[in-house]
Amino acid sequence: MVEGKTKAGVAWRTIGGALFALALASVTLVRATHASTYVVFIPLDSPIYNELSTLDALGYLDTYLDEIKPISRVEAARLTLEAQANLSETSHPDRIAVQLVRALKSQLHDEVGWLKSGTEDDLPTMFHPIRRVEAQYVFSSGQQREWVSASGENFPPRAGYGGIDAHEGTPLLPNNDGLPTAAGSNEILRLSGWAGFGGFLTGYTEGAIAGPLTRSIPGVGRGQLLGSEAVVSLGNFAISFGQEEMWWGTGHFGALAQSDNGPPFPAVRFQNIHPGYLPWFLRYLGPFRFQTFFGQLDAGRYFANPWIDGQIFSFKPLPDFEFGLTHTIDFGGAHNNFYSFAGFLGRATGFHTGSVSVGNTNSRGGIYLKFRFPRFRNLIVYQEILGEDNLTKEAAPIGRFLPFLAVSYQGGFYLPRLTADGLTDLRFEYAILEPNYSTHSDSLYWVYDGYLMGDAMGPNASEVDVEIGRWTHRLNKVTGDVFYTEQAPNVPFGLLSYVYPYPLTKERSVGASIGFLHVPESISTALGPGLASVSGRVAAEYVTHLNYAPNGQSVRLMVLLSTAFDPGFGSYIWK
Repeated sequence: MVEGKTKAGVAWRTIGGALFALALASVTLVRATHASTYVVFIPLDSPIYNELSTLDALGYLDTYLDEIKPISRVEAARLTLEAQANLSETSHPDRIAVQLVRALKSQLHDEVGWLKSGTEDDLPTMFHPIRRVEAQYVFSSGQQREWVSASGENFPPRAGYGGIDAHEGTPLLPNNDGLPTAAGSNEILRLSGWAGFGGFLTGYTEGAIAGPLTRSIPGVGRGQLLGSEAVVSLGNFAISFGQEEMWWGTGHFGALAQSDNGPPFPAVRFQNIHPGYLPWFLRYLGPFRFQTFFGQLDAGRYFANPWIDGQIFSFKPLPDFEFGLTHTIDFGGAHNNFYSFAGFLGRATGFHTGSVSVGNTNSRGGIYLKFRFPRFRNLIVYQEILGEDNLTKEAAPIGRFLPFLAVSYQGGFYLPRLTADGLTDLRFEYAILEPNYSTHSDSLYWVYDGYLMGDAMGPNASEVDVEIGRWTHRLNKVTGDVFYTEQAPNVPFGLLSYVYPYPLTKERSVGASIGFLHVPESISTALGPGLASVSGRVAAEYVTHLNYAPNGQSVRLMVLLSTAFDPGFGSYIWK
């Protein structure tokens, strides 16, 4: 594939360059204060996101753009105060919303205090040695899904073969930061803390020890860094460097563009902390957030350690309408970097996507829309489309109104008031993943350390989920999910006997899960007051033809129990 000479290549140069230019313009055009603050990003498994999304769906948040995650603790505190203000103006506020705001103020006690006292931008040096401790037990039973090709670490690219080399994490537990587990019982301990220096520089880390206590997992280390980075805040902007995790888009069960299915990868990231407005007539696009990054992927592929960068922009031009754009590009790496510095910049910005002879690239991007219908109990309808420029004989240019080739779709609806009291909700979501989703004709596929970076279902798959949730006494939420999946092989006929030594058959599965969440509440310990939360999930799945095998049926099981504790230690402060 010679991308720079195709219509798709021209389109990607236009779109990628435009988004990169918008990212640069945001630096100078977005209204921002001159002061700075401490920015600590909230891990994607935190219950804070569940609480904020519930408040947003019930109509108590005006400026929450949840298609870009993670957000910072200080932004979550601002949203908490926004919800509190909207509750005070409501004649009959939902009881669950009142309780959630109270819980969020407890979890974000320091940051809420900064905002209420006006000291957010004038903070002393401080140290929080232990912000959160989380202990998990995971029981797993069943074979993992695998995606195998001849374009990996030991196989030079071969015209038309393409593919992807990846494996599933814990069955029925996607989007878990790529934490390693084995069949049977596993124990995971996660610990995080942070420190702020000089009112503008933040360092924080989240580490984990994962795997069975009684044995090791071959080839996998027990210790993992999940979100260790340094952050510099400049007005309303944050520049971070370290192990970055991201979730882009409207999906609830999976993300098409960027997810935390795999481990966080090393990158530099730039974004606005709080939503802002563009100048002049562009302010009619409403509150907007953006995020852009530049990083590097793993060496376990023929084009070892390729570069990756991307941009996402989310806008809310109307109270009940949001939309956004995403773009990423994967380029360079060993055997694929025969270009000058100007060629490097051309690929990084998307203005020149290169060619096979001097350095190939793989781009993908999409658009998402979200509509809210208050008169229908705040019904939310969302749709996302993601395309890739993998031009092969199998992938025709089917994205007629967008310059995409291999197009995948994800969408659904969320009804936060299945019952009028806002305690019961209903969600339907589907995903149709194109045969070339996340793949490429060489090793520039969207994988980090063997884990898919987008939707955990992988290429040539589809999934349907229906979930009902109910808030009960004392901020407990129980959810039930039923799902159906299909996945078809996408291996060139000439490689069947080489990659899969058996005839291939479409895989199908049906399953169900029950989840439980207890929002953090205050407890007393020997060390003083703290916050504790409990969550869990039990899932089962019946699968036929797993990994496209011609015979056999299997049952996969997963049990997750988790408890998290914030010891509530006071800050160590130097003035």
